[in-house]
Amino acid sequence: MAVPLAAQAATAPAGSDEVSQMFKWWNGAFKVKGSFTPDAFRQYFTDDATLTLDGRVAIRGVGEWAEHFQKIQANVDEVEIVLPFMEEFQSGNKIYTYHIIRARDHGKPSCEIAAGHAILRGGKIASLALVRTDLTPEQADKMPGCWHS
Repeated sequence: MAVPLAAQAATAPAGSDEVSQMFKWWNGAFKVKGSFTPDAFRQYFTDDATLTLDGRVAIRGVGEWAEHFQKIQANVDEVEIVLPFMEEFQSGNKIYTYHIIRARDHGKPSCEIAAGHAILRGGKIASLALVRTDLTPEQADKMPGCWHS
């Protein structure tokens, strides 16, 4: 039975789950060049962790996690995963999320909604799968959490 994370407050305060903690670290690491290393990702991910984006496996292993996000860090002004998530719940070893990813490149803001799940193994993320959709500027203007201009 799925139990909303907020309902688990007595044992796990909202935002204390593995995915929230990883994105909290990720948001801070994005601001500091050199922070995305395989060892840094190992704090939150298994060595063989995968990232599936829009149905395609994009990353396999912490080395690829580091490379992927180093490239994004080098080419985009700002990216942030909005915390707390709009929705999240846990069922067994899976954490499901619905959240906003906001970015700014060359001063221009963009915003997308992502939904997906992580599978945990040994207290770390073994896989993360997300489906994302870009919001138009008009949609982003109505979405709390998106950057505007």
